[in-house]
Amino acid sequence: MTQSIDKSQKRPLPDFVHLPFRTASHGETAAQLGLITLETDLTIETELRHFIGDSIGTSIGNGQLPTILHSRIACDDQVTAENLTAMTDRFAVTLALFPSNYHFDVVGYGCTSASLLIGEKTVQDIIKSHINVEHVTTPLTALRRALRTIGVKNIGYLAPYISEISAQMCALLEKNGFQICAAATFGEEKDSIVGCIHPHSIFDAVDVLVHQSDTPLDAIFISCTSLKCATIIQEAESKHGIPVISSNSAIAWDMARLANLDVPPAGKGLLFNQN
Repeated sequence: MTQSIDKSQKRPLPDFVHLPFRTASHGETAAQLGLITLETDLTIETELRHFIGDSIGTSIGNGQLPTILHSRIACDDQVTAENLTAMTDRFAVTLALFPSNYHFDVVGYGCTSASLLIGEKTVQDIIKSHINVEHVTTPLTALRRALRTIGVKNIGYLAPYISEISAQMCALLEKNGFQICAAATFGEEKDSIVGCIHPHSIFDAVDVLVHQSDTPLDAIFISCTSLKCATIIQEAESKHGIPVISSNSAIAWDMARLANLDVPPAGKGLLFNQN
């Protein structure tokens, strides 16, 4: 027999005790990181958590996990120089979606090719003119810092996109003192498809670069934040005995370095073993 419940006989709610609190000062909070992600990018947010999501603050944050806030910027799925540079005028809308009057230790802009075409200094100036941030970095900025830190010169270069943009990037790296000894592309021009390229295909492409180069390679760079590289970096390094750096591993490493984060290096590649 089912017993009916008289809904009018409700237990009275307890009286709420009002408790005091204080807000944390900047020196008491974890590192505050921001990431500007392309509308079409399927990868960078997940890989940023892989590379630095388990890190803790040192001089900033008193041992707390970092805060990572994201905002997306409108962009066309078709990767062309015109579509990439069109993002220049879209930063203001994207940056306005971050919490107002928020202080960031570091903000990263998650597009390697657009950083090249718009200009790293221009990206930095635009971001700093709209939000309160100490440091701004891009995958391209981070890459050059990473290559200098690990002390390499002869580079294998892999990109998913058209050779015109990739050729400009290689030229910039050469101008900065690095030698591009082998280069390859998947020849795909849609970002939504690039984000679905299987990591095994990326691993196989690294093999091709190593074997096609007449000069022994010191490192491999995999360009594009949409490419899913996190799961193959350590395996590729173990096979070939050289550092493998992706756009995402580079920007994550640089953001962590700028924010004084202590990043556990296991499973993240040789770059994260650098002091």
